[in-house]
Amino acid sequence: MGHPHYRSLIPMLLQFLHGGSSSPAQTLANGRQSSLLRSPDFVRIVGHIWTRLTQNLWRPRLPHYPVIKILTACILLLSACETTIEIDPPDYDPELNITSNFTPDSIWAARVAKTIPIGELGDTTSVFLDDATVTIYRDDVLVARLTHDGGEDGWYESPRMRTPRTNTPYRMVVEAPGMPSASAISMAPLPPNILTAEVTQLDTFSSSMLDSQYLVSFSLADNPRLNYYSFSIFLAFPADESPTSSEFTVHELAMIHNSQRWYCSFSDVLNPIDSSPAEDEFCTIGILSDRSSDGQVQDFDITVDLFSDFEDELDANLVLFVMALSPEYVEHRSAIEEHENFDGFGQPANLYTNFEGGRGIFAGYST
Repeated sequence: MGHPHYRSLIPMLLQFLHGGSSSPAQTLANGRQSSLLRSPDFVRIVGHIWTRLTQNLWRPRLPHYPVIKILTACILLLSACETTIEIDPPDYDPELNITSNFTPDSIWAARVAKTIPIGELGDTTSVFLDDATVTIYRDDVLVARLTHDGGEDGWYESPRMRTPRTNTPYRMVVEAPGMPSASAISMAPLPPNILTAEVTQLDTFSSSMLDSQYLVSFSLADNPRLNYYSFSIFLAFPADESPTSSEFTVHELAMIHNSQRWYCSFSDVLNPIDSSPAEDEFCTIGILSDRSSDGQVQDFDITVDLFSDFEDELDANLVLFVMALSPEYVEHRSAIEEHENFDGFGQPANLYTNFEGGRGIFAGYST
């Protein structure tokens, strides 16, 4: 049983707070005589109610009341939220992190760094290494030894201008003091076999931004085994007005995605979905595989929009750039896309690596 004063105060407070009476005087009419209240009376009555209530709340019998139990639980919860927990992170052992995307058109090169713990992300000056040993093997035979280029960003190159071959597996081995060695295997696939390529200007359409469209058509003969390809279209024109200039300014053009045979992202080509392209979807890169057309000739008709800013450029050329990609290259680019598109919810994707004993990517491609 609750205290009688407590039981009498609660209904009066509820009636007053819920608007059950027209004034505080009517709220207390059942307990005592009251005259018409003015502002000082109102303050006095509220103070009287509060005093009686708080006096009753601290009586010894009160721990049995639900109100006190709730208040006690809230105080305990609040004090628990303020508890400080110190976490002593374990010792961190850095790993080698290597980036080497190689092609027969360029000499051997690699960028060597090391991983660092989260607490040191603000200072990355010591991430890149200049004391690593980088070697390239073909069938366990040493074919290239890369040396540091003297810069501060961890680049190593072949001093003898050695270049990879197509369709040949290579193994890169990287060693550095205080860290385990790392190695990876990949190869540059056969270059894309483009049979035909032509450009056709389509009918001009009126637009506030676009003056013309072009249709770029090309045929691609597939190479043996599973292959991945990418293609992009660029507008290139001389960087200056000199007729002998070898420098070009290049702009990538947006392609209209109107086919189910190629995709706008590396993730989609690895996990294809049988669906029609979205309307008005534009891409700056197209990716495809030959899973369903191994050994066949594939024909492509790609529409690009040319902005009016480029119409006045003389000696401008449309450039079709096609690449044959190793599976490692596609996997790594797909993982980068997933990280770039991560919205902060759920589990972030692990960044793909084909290195054993370290992290990074060793992947070949051909053009």
